[in-house]
Amino acid sequence: MSLTALSLPIVLVALFLGVAWLVAAVWLPLWLHAVGHRDALVRSAWLASAVPWLVGLAVAAGAALPGDPHPGRVLACHCAESMPTWLHLCPVHPDEAAWLAIPSVLLLLGLIPGRLRAVLELLREPLGHGGGPQPRIVELDRRIAVLHGWLRPTLVVDRELWSALSEDERAAVLAHERGHLAWRDPLVLMLLRGLLTLAPRPIGMRLARIWLDRAERRADVEAARLVGDPLVVAQALVRCARLGASAPPLAAAWTGGQLQDRVQALVQQPRLHEPARPDLGIVDVVVVCAIVVLAALATPWIHHQVEHLLNLSL
Repeated sequence: MSLTALSLPIVLVALFLGVAWLVAAVWLPLWLHAVGHRDALVRSAWLASAVPWLVGLAVAAGAALPGDPHPGRVLACHCAESMPTWLHLCPVHPDEAAWLAIPSVLLLLGLIPGRLRAVLELLREPLGHGGGPQPRIVELDRRIAVLHGWLRPTLVVDRELWSALSEDERAAVLAHERGHLAWRDPLVLMLLRGLLTLAPRPIGMRLARIWLDRAERRADVEAARLVGDPLVVAQALVRCARLGASAPPLAAAWTGGQLQDRVQALVQQPRLHEPARPDLGIVDVVVVCAIVVLAALATPWIHHQVEHLLNLSL
């Protein structure tokens, strides 16, 4: 492969990252604003975070796969025949991308470092050793109760914190973590953080924290349902706060989220609800697959519009 032909994959990667980052920078703040008016939208946080990936991949794939919707040609280049001076991206004529190689490299140098740091953070996350809600009592450097690991979570509790809790308060902690495990919250949080690697970091952190706050409140409701009294769960939270319990910023932990809001929600809760459905289910996966199929079918139109943009034409 010649150096000029190598420019095509560079341009396509830059196109994907650039479009995905731009969509995330515009779309996710709009979604967060909508969440402020309707809290139920938080459940779709992972789907909202997938939009930049879907749009970026659709545009990059559409630009790379030649076709023209007007004569109904798919996966066939027509530019060299009808418009030999028409600038376009396609593997049939990879040298056409050479003129975009330098700006693409500059764009990648600006976007890749931040994305790489986010990916490396995820790679350092432990898989876990299993054990579920059965507490593993150990000496820690801070008072904490947290699900350790995203694939096979283990409940790790600081020995000093565990010793300070009553039997009812320990039961509330265990019931809370059972709620996280029932909805696969550590796994969903890891997926969400992975999707947000393309987003500007402040926006991604804010979105992840909003989802995690909701997950903590939902686990509180499940704990109240299992224990039988929301006030017991609220009392356990208040006691842990007085003991100085803390939690990592992005982890499914007993003392995670906004403690004051969680206690207030438990105290004001009029009744115990039935268990909620997970944030990631079969229906959600089907929706994403349907979007991917539609994007694949629209490839000729996407390719055509990318060509017009490259040639500054309507």
